[in-house]
Amino acid sequence: MLHHARTACFVSALSIALAAGAAEDTPKQSKAANEQTDAQTERVHVCYPGEDGNLTGQIVEMPIEQGYLDLLEARRGARGPVDNRVDLVMVGDGYTAGQMATFHQHADNVAADFFNYEPYKSYEPYFRITKVEVASNESGVDNDPTQGINRDTALDMAYWGNGIERLLIVDVTKAYTHANAGAADVDQVLAIANSSKYGGAGYSSSNLGTVAGGNASAVDIAINENGHSFGGLADEYDYGGPVTYIAPEPEGANVSTYDHIQQIIQSRKWYQWVGVSMSGLDGPVSSFEGAVYSLFGVYRPTDNSMMRNLGRPFNPPSAEKLIIEIYWQVNPIDDGLLDGTAWDVSDNIWIIPMQPIGHSLTIEWTIDGTLDHSFDGMSSINLANYGLSVGPHSVSVRVADDTPMVRDQVLYNHLMVEERSYTVHVNPCNSTANLNGDDVLNLQDLFAFLALFNAQLPEADLAAPFGDFNLQDVFAYLAIFNAGCNP
Repeated sequence: MLHHARTACFVSALSIALAAGAAEDTPKQSKAANEQTDAQTERVHVCYPGEDGNLTGQIVEMPIEQGYLDLLEARRGARGPVDNRVDLVMVGDGYTAGQMATFHQHADNVAADFFNYEPYKSYEPYFRITKVEVASNESGVDNDPTQGINRDTALDMAYWGNGIERLLIVDVTKAYTHANAGAADVDQVLAIANSSKYGGAGYSSSNLGTVAGGNASAVDIAINENGHSFGGLADEYDYGGPVTYIAPEPEGANVSTYDHIQQIIQSRKWYQWVGVSMSGLDGPVSSFEGAVYSLFGVYRPTDNSMMRNLGRPFNPPSAEKLIIEIYWQVNPIDDGLLDGTAWDVSDNIWIIPMQPIGHSLTIEWTIDGTLDHSFDGMSSINLANYGLSVGPHSVSVRVADDTPMVRDQVLYNHLMVEERSYTVHVNPCNSTANLNGDDVLNLQDLFAFLALFNAQLPEADLAAPFGDFNLQDVFAYLAIFNAGCNP
């Protein structure tokens, strides 16, 4: 059966992040986010079962639609505030106005199972999936089930793209037009066809994939497609190309012409992962010969990962790459006081960190250059009783994702750690409750008052009848104390 066939490989391993989510005002963008290509075509991947039942595939060059590039350019100059999520927008084609329930069912099937695999499972809160209803005049898509069948649909999806039966193509401009109209932000588009026929496609420069919503392999195809287009991962299966790989070092964090011994010696690609097995991921990591369509001369990290077989877990190098790509779009701090804010010592300093599933981000606070572990893990602190002297003080917070699924220290430091700094002002205390004169109201002042009260000194005689030291004096002092330094 088709849904048991090996890997879905219909997107380019070399993704150029030109989608609308990669805007110029975004503070962190993937390494390809600002790349514009002068080429008039883009690489589109398609996979389908061969005559022997194994999955085979090919890459075709198809024109980049000028309408899509114009739409992208217009949107790039009109972006609003930074959106701290990876926005995957699903648009449907071949669903009539009366079939929207079917579209939602197909989209929900993909969304529900999309996060069953690591690292998507742990980072589900970092994604936002938006379903955009697009009504077609007719049900189904072109050339389904056979060539020559034409249907009037909103996105012009069709099988037999470029003469390949399983290549499910779409009008990219129309897909993005509907996605942009129906979603606040767009990082990637998945066009879902109202069909049960096996098929799909991946548009490398457009950050767009297609899938047949009614096919049993739809979920796995969508997950694998995202591995390609979002993570830039390569196919790990070993047929469909030359028997021996003779090209230069391939793109993709999960394929290499260097075996694991050479990688360790030369510090290449997955050298930090050799020998590692992790729960929820394929392993152990070593080097297994055969990948990117060749049997010999090229290696994959593990024996049988998602990029080689449907329904399999990702391997650690692939998972790491996907997490890195997530953090090109998402900052560790989701909300909070802006960097550089000046604040009064009596006010709370706060941030809201992102929250993966299964672990929390590390939060550390530094006061005047000294790391204070008493605040570890706290998203809000108040320094009113910290004992700070009068004047300005520097306070900084460091938020980091210390997941064991990432070992690349350079990219970790650049993308997965965020720091914000603040200035906290401590003004002179003009309250008569500041009995020890240190400009801070705290327990020391209370103890000073009690000492004066017990000694029946005039400084503690605050309430009538004067000369009679009683609870009214205590209450009077507490009222002044609670009013703060500058009431």
